Amino acid sequence: RPGRGSMVVMVLLATLAAALSSMPASSITSAHLSRVKPLLSATLQSIKHASPADPSLWLNHWYPVCFSALVPADGLLPATIFERPLVLFRDESSKIHCLADQCPHRLAPLSDGRLATDPETGSKRLECSYHGWQFAGCGRCTKLPQLEGNKSVLSLYDANSYPITESQGITYVFLGDPSFAPSVVAPNVPELDLEDWIYEQDYMRDLPYDYTTLVENIIDPSHVPVSHHGTTQGNRELAQPLTTRVRASSGTWSGTLQLGFSGETEVPLHGSNRLGLVQQKAQQHVCFTAPSMLSYKFSVSSGDACALFYPIPVARGRSRILVRRGRNFATDRQMGRAALVAKHLENNVVFDQDMAFLRGQEARLQALQPDGWGSAWRSQSTGDVGYVMPSDADRFVISFRKQLDSVANALPWRSSPSPRTAFEPPMPRRELLDRFEQHTKYCPACTAALALTNLCIIISKTAAQVSVMALLVTLSSPSPPALPFILTTAAGGIVYSTALLKAYVVGPTIGALSNILAAAPLASAVASLSTLALLRRGWLVNMCAALTPLVTAVCAAFAVGALETLRARFIYTEEAKQLQNS
Repeated sequence: RPGRGSMVVMVLLATLAAALSSMPASSITSAHLSRVKPLLSATLQSIKHASPADPSLWLNHWYPVCFSALVPADGLLPATIFERPLVLFRDESSKIHCLADQCPHRLAPLSDGRLATDPETGSKRLECSYHGWQFAGCGRCTKLPQLEGNKSVLSLYDANSYPITESQGITYVFLGDPSFAPSVVAPNVPELDLEDWIYEQDYMRDLPYDYTTLVENIIDPSHVPVSHHGTTQGNRELAQPLTTRVRASSGTWSGTLQLGFSGETEVPLHGSNRLGLVQQKAQQHVCFTAPSMLSYKFSVSSGDACALFYPIPVARGRSRILVRRGRNFATDRQMGRAALVAKHLENNVVFDQDMAFLRGQEARLQALQPDGWGSAWRSQSTGDVGYVMPSDADRFVISFRKQLDSVANALPWRSSPSPRTAFEPPMPRRELLDRFEQHTKYCPACTAALALTNLCIIISKTAAQVSVMALLVTLSSPSPPALPFILTTAAGGIVYSTALLKAYVVGPTIGALSNILAAAPLASAVASLSTLALLRRGWLVNMCAALTPLVTAVCAAFAVGALETLRARFIYTEEAKQLQNS
């Protein structure tokens, strides 16, 4: 097959021949050739920005699907990469398998099925919910209930399977030619395999914008102070020139085609009380290992650290990202449940802050040219303009866009690009910022925290109602309430406070409800019982009887409001916009 350089020469010669074919040889002059020159130049430019359409350029790579911990032991996890629906599950030995998410029978989604266990062998099989066909992890059909006894189960009935590998707690799938999979190395961060390194804060989110938009966003550190103002990561007052250099391309895909780069930049780092870090400026080594790993590595006085991002192409206009942090210092200060949930809630805010303007940017770029590649991003001298990128801070984006020009036409989407206009109606905010569908439902830590928050809301509402009733009984009674009644209301306050204080969603880490407010019913119960034990005067008895239900009712009312605000942070909230406007 001719190389790319040969193809360029062939196209140029064909263009020249077509231009001169209608002219007699004797009549060809330098003037004729000067008129042909612009045509040849335009042809060369179109070839320069054209890209091969071989999808194997993109498919013959390992793509991250999710953190391995998110694949359930007894359930199914659907996923999509390049518009190819997948379903992941674990077999009886906990090994992860990946099948195409469609039954070969009538194309029903296998992710709507269940895991069935063979009563004789104990093997787990994925069972289609439509007709009960069962499939092993390799895709082989092991059970077909409707098949007559004299017929064999053929390989034609097997489900499509994909090679799977796990590396550093991340599950990868190979969508291309399976015979190439053993020779392709999955993305790896060597430091994370060292004994003195740890990684934590694993976070996954689905995003309503394109993979190319996502990559462009995460390779741009200069937007962080402005876009993420109000979070621990941003302060618009810190926006400044960045010394950014692209050192080298990080990988060759085919022949001379490249995607990926390495370089350096200097950006402000946010402080961390947990890790003993103060806000500072640090030199960061940046490496985009295409197609799906970006690393920022840096050093501080305490040691070395990294921020890792794994962009995943889901469908046109949709992507997924995995985020992870690693370090070799303060390794004994690993996150507990509350700290992990708090970090995920903070990450939710950070991605929410980018969401609307990235969708708008993408729509405007798509309006210039479908899929936003080729010349669409390049500044034009007349008419519509693309990007204007005058500073060093834009170097990573320029490198990515130039490289994307050469391989973008090979992106193996199964659908055609849909026309978009620069001023199309924005996605409804409730859908755009749907944290539950984009993150919470996949995340065991946030799902558990949401369930606990809902339980605390129910308990608080019940405590408020019961306390108000007890207060009304106390105040309406002409005589002091009996001692058992007082003891019961005091016990109720103690139980309610104890329940709140034991819930990790309460307290300073997540910040939904302060420990002081949660402990108020307990403190009032102890004060009431202590006073009552010392003095048994009639008016004091009434006061002691009323104090605990009054404090409990007020505390529970405040708790309901605070916990409902926390619940919204797992589902949908506009806190990101409020921070940006601060």
